[in-house]
Amino acid sequence: AQADIPDETFAQGILGPGCGIEPTGKTVYAPFDGTVEQVASTLHAVGLTSEDGMEILIHVGMDTVELKGKGYELFVQTGDHVQKGQLLFRFDMQAIAAAGYTLTTPVIVTNSSRFARIEPLLSGRVTAGQQLLRAKM
Repeated sequence: AQADIPDETFAQGILGPGCGIEPTGKTVYAPFDGTVEQVASTLHAVGLTSEDGMEILIHVGMDTVELKGKGYELFVQTGDHVQKGQLLFRFDMQAIAAAGYTLTTPVIVTNSSRFARIEPLLSGRVTAGQQLLRAKM
C-alpha cells in the first residue's frame, strides 16, 4: 500500500497516488506502451507517459539517489518509445541493500489531477506484466 512506503513524500502521496513494490528480482519493465519522458542521471528512476496520457514515476529504492548510479544499469533513454514488458533497467539488489538502502519501489501517477480516480488493482505478490493501477476518467 502507498501508505506503507518508508518515505513520507511517497507515502503521503505528495507526488501523486500509486503503490509501493518490494522487489524480488533485479529488473524493471515498462508497465505499458509509451514514451520515456525522464531518466534520473543517477539511473535509479524513470518517468514514463502511456499512450493514453498517464504519467508515472518508477523510483527504485529509498534515498538511492545518493548512490549516484552505482548498482544500476539503464537500457532506455529520454525520448525512447517503449513497449509493455520492455526492459527499462536492472539493479543490483545485494549491493544496494549492503549500502544500507531499502529497495521499496514506488510506482506513482504524477499527473493524477487529469483523472477522477486512481485505483490500485493488486496487493500481495505480483509478477511482471500484471496491471498495478487503473485510472478512471
